Amino acid sequence: MPADIILFALIAAGLIFWLRSILGTRDEDEEQSAKRPNLFSGDEDSKLKSIMQNDNKSNVVSLNNSVGYDHALPIHVRVDNKTTENQLDDMARDNPDFNLGHFAQGAEAAFAMIVEAFATGDLETLEGLLAPEVYQAFESSVKERNERGEKIDTKIVGVEKIDITEVAVKSDTLFITVRFSAREICVIRDKEGNILSGDPDKTTIMVDVWVFGRALEAKGPEWYLYETRDDEVEDHKTPIPEGGSDK
Repeated sequence: MPADIILFALIAAGLIFWLRSILGTRDEDEEQSAKRPNLFSGDEDSKLKSIMQNDNKSNVVSLNNSVGYDHALPIHVRVDNKTTENQLDDMARDNPDFNLGHFAQGAEAAFAMIVEAFATGDLETLEGLLAPEVYQAFESSVKERNERGEKIDTKIVGVEKIDITEVAVKSDTLFITVRFSAREICVIRDKEGNILSGDPDKTTIMVDVWVFGRALEAKGPEWYLYETRDDEVEDHKTPIPEGGSDK
């Protein structure tokens, strides 16, 4: 084999090794991303364009006006009160990377994923999205349900309304409280398959208040669920465990 071909082959092999060491492999990247769903990140331009593609499907919250930036929100997302709006304004001014629209979209995706993962008993998904104390409550509930032989079939049909009700900072962690109003189909069956509650052909409304938290020094958009509680007493819903960590 000619010497120049051998030389080029060695150079190519060296480049491939170097690139793999710097960038990693596709399998490695996918394995890392699978460990924790990255729900709260997003490309600034593409996501905001998607939100504001027509005026009747979006609203604008004027936050961080000191730098002239407005946060676009889907039409079903609202800041609940002026106090919370002022808190978000202060927080956005101190944290210019924070985007309320991206947070709202991530919270909505996390809500559906967590509710459905709890119903199926998918503890691996839950562990990546819940704070430790909340995860323990969910894990205990799933284990107790499995011991009874019960099954939950849940599908989130749609989140109709999201209210951002409170913002707080404690112990270098930012907490945002969100009230979800969602339509779901939920059927709970016993170990023989008999329906204990719910109707597979009927949607019901669930209203929950969840508190998401993120360390202020976090490098990425890593929000976790720190608290869950009922906001309204429903006749039937997915029985999400109530409780949370000491915020």
